Amino acid sequence: MINYLKLIRPINIIIVALTLLLFRYFIIDVQVYQLYDFKPYLDTFSFYILLFTTLAVTASGYIINDIFDVDTDQINKPQSVIIGKSISEKSAMNFYFILTTIGIIGSIILMFSTRQIKLSMLPMIVIVILYLYASTFKKMLLIGNVVIAICTALPIVFLAMYELRINEFDPAVVVLFTQGIGLASVSYAIFAFLTTLIREIIKDIQDVEGDDSIGATTFPILLGIRASKTLIFLLQLITLSILLLIDYYFLVASVSIAFYGTTIMLILPLLIQITLVIWAKVPQQFKWASLAGKIHILLGIATMFYFGNGTAPHIFNQMFNFIAQFTKLI
Repeated sequence: MINYLKLIRPINIIIVALTLLLFRYFIIDVQVYQLYDFKPYLDTFSFYILLFTTLAVTASGYIINDIFDVDTDQINKPQSVIIGKSISEKSAMNFYFILTTIGIIGSIILMFSTRQIKLSMLPMIVIVILYLYASTFKKMLLIGNVVIAICTALPIVFLAMYELRINEFDPAVVVLFTQGIGLASVSYAIFAFLTTLIREIIKDIQDVEGDDSIGATTFPILLGIRASKTLIFLLQLITLSILLLIDYYFLVASVSIAFYGTTIMLILPLLIQITLVIWAKVPQQFKWASLAGKIHILLGIATMFYFGNGTAPHIFNQMFNFIAQFTKLI
């Protein structure tokens, strides 16, 4: 049982669950919103179906990835190999089919409970994408990295998309809340995409020996560790620039708690990761930069606690207005 649990990366599953729960109850469904007659379109039952569907699809993605990665993992991390040792490949595949079936059933239930058929099909599409990633995309130059980064950013966008329904009869405050939720999802999705993409390239550097043995064409294999570090650094600079702009908005708006929180929880950990990437010279040394990246992602998710007082719609609307005006001046 423990080995089956290890296959689905329980810590990562908890992170995904925490992300969706925090976004739901600290940004979408905050009690103070009820004073303005704003209620989520996605009811509690549908939300938890969406949550468990997302977790099942995510877990199935980890399993199919491990099934295709048995040979490379024997070289990169032999001590962590489960399939073929503790669990047979057939048993792992059966577990994968069970989870994908749960994901498909969850999607079908969402179609009926939300009446959003096209949107509710997304988990089934992601199942196919994750299979193609494990079998094909992962071995290709940057494509696999981008695919995983997109899939990591999708859950928040997926959740928010159910709420982005405005009609002409909605009062201005409901429009404001809806727009704020949408902009919040965009903000966290961009953060998830960039931080995951950075970490995926770092992991490719760590796995360069095993990937090379199966003829993969990842960025570190084709262009080397130095070029990979340059790419990582550029992505980190883009992320840092966005965070500094957000921090500047909080400074100008005199939102001191958010200013110090962004500086300590988001900017400082990124600077530490940048330092670790610059310091690392051989694949084994990049594990510290990867760990720093995971901590950075966790801290980013934790920032949602700040919006429990119902300020998310106002802050994200004002922040994007500020960014729009700032970019015009540039």
